[in-house]
Amino acid sequence: MPEAIYAVAKFLAYSFWCWIGLRMFAPASAALQRALKYGALRWLIGLAFGIAAGIALGSVSRESVTRLYFSVYTPLRVAEWLIMAIVLPGERSMASALRSPRVWLWILGGIAVSFASDLASPEGMAGRFCVGRCLC
Repeated sequence: MPEAIYAVAKFLAYSFWCWIGLRMFAPASAALQRALKYGALRWLIGLAFGIAAGIALGSVSRESVTRLYFSVYTPLRVAEWLIMAIVLPGERSMASALRSPRVWLWILGGIAVSFASDLASPEGMAGRFCVGRCLC
């Protein structure tokens, strides 16, 4: 049950942040249904990246959890939110997205949302980092 609460919390957080992205980049497209669709896509991307990270990391010692958490999940989340910035509707190509300060601010906010929503994980609720088991 705690995993289901975590999954729903991630989905809602991602949907909210995608709604913010829609408002920023394509205001005419900023509808709840679209935000939920993009939130689901972001959740699935995170699930895939999270499974891959969990497999790649294997077992993790307690001494290295904090360092691994930030060193592994930060670049993964940059990639995930960059994918979302490119997928969201708007007048930009990948090249222009990479040069846009607004896009990078949104990506940084998405990374913060991702880390904050990890607090809803079973490990986060226990005051620990969820390395190898996060829905990125």
